Amino acid sequence: MKLRLATTALAAALGAGLMAHADPPHARPGDLPPGLAKQGKIPPGHAKKMWKKGEYLPVDYRTGHYFEDWRRYDLEPAPPGYRWVVVDQDAYLMEVTTGLVANAIIDLLD
Repeated sequence: MKLRLATTALAAALGAGLMAHADPPHARPGDLPPGLAKQGKIPPGHAKKMWKKGEYLPVDYRTGHYFEDWRRYDLEPAPPGYRWVVVDQDAYLMEVTTGLVANAIIDLLD
């Protein structure tokens, strides 16, 4: 009986952990919350935000903002699996699959 209870508790804990790491409802590339998608706007709170190393770029910035002119600004080349992206005047070295910021250069394009 104790083994069955422990197994059930472990399964519930693992399931809750997996759900905590699931993507939010609008996490697919190009998806925006209803209303904003129709207006073509960036979600509130993202427009002027600066991300730091270790944070994640929102899905909206992971595609279509690639920065190929990194040599002109004396940036290091992106290693395999990473890309430079530009948001406003800032450059971010981002892991392509997760959006994890590995480096941030604020006001690079000023």
